Amino acid sequence: MTSGDETKMERGIRIEDIDFDKGGGLTPVIVQDYITGEVLMAAYANKEALEKTVETGYAHFWSRSRKKLWLKGETSGNRLRVINILVDCDTDTLIYLVIPYGPACHTGNKTCFFRVLEESKGVYEKFEKEIIEELVRYFENAWIEKREWVKDDNRSHYNYIINPITDNIPPPSPEVVSWIARKVHEITPDDIDKVVVPEALGIPIATLVANLKKKPLAIIRKRWFTDKGLLSVVEYASGYESGKYYIYGVERGENVIIIDDAISTGGTLIPIIKALEDNGVNVKDVVCILEKPDYGGKENVLKTTGKEVKTIIKVRIDNDNISHVKIDI
Repeated sequence: MTSGDETKMERGIRIEDIDFDKGGGLTPVIVQDYITGEVLMAAYANKEALEKTVETGYAHFWSRSRKKLWLKGETSGNRLRVINILVDCDTDTLIYLVIPYGPACHTGNKTCFFRVLEESKGVYEKFEKEIIEELVRYFENAWIEKREWVKDDNRSHYNYIINPITDNIPPPSPEVVSWIARKVHEITPDDIDKVVVPEALGIPIATLVANLKKKPLAIIRKRWFTDKGLLSVVEYASGYESGKYYIYGVERGENVIIIDDAISTGGTLIPIIKALEDNGVNVKDVVCILEKPDYGGKENVLKTTGKEVKTIIKVRIDNDNISHVKIDI
C-alpha cells in the first residue's frame, strides 16, 4: 500500500476518488435498508447522480435505458432517504444505506430481490438442516429444573427447561437466533402497528422480529412504571409463577402480534390476549418459540380466546426427562 492509499483510507473517500471510468462513467450502487439490512435494489450512478444524492439526501441514479438522471420515486413517491454511503475497497462500487418511503420495486414488492434462484434452493435447504440439527442438540442437552407448581392444585411441580433459545443458557449461535426470527417474521402478518412481547425471555427474538417488520416493540412489563401510557393491568398464573402484567405502549384501535418465548399452560397468554382485546386492540397473530404440549397450553388459548398459537419448537417430557424434540418449519 502506498502512502497515498494510506492517506485516502485515513481521510475517507471523496467523490473525485470514485473510479467511474472502470464502468464507462458509471458505478454500481447497491441499495440497502438501513433498519433491516435487507438489499432493496441495485442500480447505477454517474458522478452527477452521486452528487445529487449527496446534495438532496435522496437516492439518484443514472438510467442506462433512458440515458438520463433519475430520482428514485420521482413519479411513484416511493423515495429513498439516504442515511449513509459506503464505498468498496476498489472505489468502484457504492452502497446507499436508506430508509425507503414505500416499496423499492416497480412491481410493488418492498425489494427487487423477491425471487429465489431455483438452483440455489439446495444450498439453503442444507443450511436449514444444519440449523434444525443444532436446535435439536440444544434441547437434547438442555436440563430440567423442578419448580413449585403455582397455577392450581392439579400438579406438584413444573418442569422448567433451561436451554439456549428461551434462557440464553448457554448462549445460542447468531445463525440460529437469526433463523428463528426470520421464521417468525415469515409466518406473521406485516400489516400491524406493533409487535408486543411479555417481559422478559421473549424480548431478544421479538426485538429482531420488530426490526424485520420495521414496527415498534411494545414490552408488557412485570412492574408498574407510571400511569401514563398504561393500557391495563392483568393478573396471570403460569405453571411456576404468578403476578401482574402492566401493559404499556399499546393503544386502542391498534393491530398487533404477540411474541412470547414459550407456551406451556397458556396462563400468561390468555389474560394478556383478553386484556388487549377488551381494550380495543386487535391481536392478529400469536407466536411462541417453544411449545410444551404436555401442559395443553395451545388448546387452552384456542378454547378461551379463539386464537391459534403458532410455535417453532415442540418439546415433550416423559418421566422428568426430555423425550422428544420437533422443529416445525
